[in-house]
Amino acid sequence: LRGTRGLPTLNPSRAISLLVWNKTEDAMMLHLLCSVVAAAFLPSAAFASLDECAVDLGGCPEDVATGEEVLDHSVLLQLSGHIDDSRGRDLGPKGDKKREQMIVATWNLKRFDQATPSQIAETLAKVGADVIGTNEDIEFNESSQDNALSIPGYTKVAACRGEALWDSEMAYALGGRWLQNAIYIRDETVTKVHSFSKNISDAQVVGEYVRCTAIADLQMKGGKKRSLPIRVAAAHLTGGQFVDSRFLTFEGEKGYEMRQVLLDRPDVLMGDLNSYPDTERAEQCQQAYDPYIDAKDAGQLDQYFGWTLEGTQEAERAGYLRLENFKNTTAYGGTVDHIYLRPDVSLKFSKSFEVLGGNIVGNFEQSDHNLVMAGVIVL
Repeated sequence: LRGTRGLPTLNPSRAISLLVWNKTEDAMMLHLLCSVVAAAFLPSAAFASLDECAVDLGGCPEDVATGEEVLDHSVLLQLSGHIDDSRGRDLGPKGDKKREQMIVATWNLKRFDQATPSQIAETLAKVGADVIGTNEDIEFNESSQDNALSIPGYTKVAACRGEALWDSEMAYALGGRWLQNAIYIRDETVTKVHSFSKNISDAQVVGEYVRCTAIADLQMKGGKKRSLPIRVAAAHLTGGQFVDSRFLTFEGEKGYEMRQVLLDRPDVLMGDLNSYPDTERAEQCQQAYDPYIDAKDAGQLDQYFGWTLEGTQEAERAGYLRLENFKNTTAYGGTVDHIYLRPDVSLKFSKSFEVLGGNIVGNFEQSDHNLVMAGVIVL
């Protein structure tokens, strides 16, 4: 009953699921009864379909396990119209209609290795999200600012400087000097109240390969439902093959970095967390990954799996609610790019984007990550 995650601990759907579990051993009947009865009590609750459950219980995410085609890049043209239609009304449960909605997106840009900043900008402008968080964006030197990412109709309101760019990187020749995380807002729909950034790494562990978070307090223009701004954080936790191959040395660092982000209590937390939703998906999608193979051969899989979940587990330990996405966000397989909501604020995820087949945009044409987006409803 994946849809019950994120609801309060003591709620009717959980009680019902436990009751039915004790009364039947038939898995299909369990799912059917739970879905029907809980829906009667909680009509706005989201429950996984039988097909989704089948995917979740075995194999890699659906697009890997079944060969289902990932959304084509042309879907961006459809999304633009869909987003414009859903700004004033949610297409999900009736109670969500006409509630204020902020559309957020997160994308690891792979240092512009697969696409130029202008090509990335064109894609993001077509997507049309209200707030965009980027990872592996590039900070250019002062004389090369014309090469920096500039999205038509958007303003960059927050950025943080990460590790220095290697001179072998394609963007270095264009004047790029540092990796950065950044937040861009749509000028037409969002206004900035405040922004800041901070280093989130333990320098004794990561050395010069620092990680950071960009944070912005934002308000929807013309919004009437919420007097306080919405705090959005864009973060990119440590990871990658070099680090994963030395996971025992870096063990605990992703959890530490996540705790540093959470100290500022963002309402919306998004980015490449280099962490899987659960052990099953980590194992399914890393069978050919050298660090996984080495850990298995060394009898260290338990420690390795702990490493692959550090970021997501730390967020969920703090009560944050994850966008229930289990499709591939990385070309290497699995879900490592996430969007979380703080639990004690009047926000929830919209279901409206499901009409186009999910929250994942692209097919790794411009990066080794796909863009992840969601609607955030102000209650």
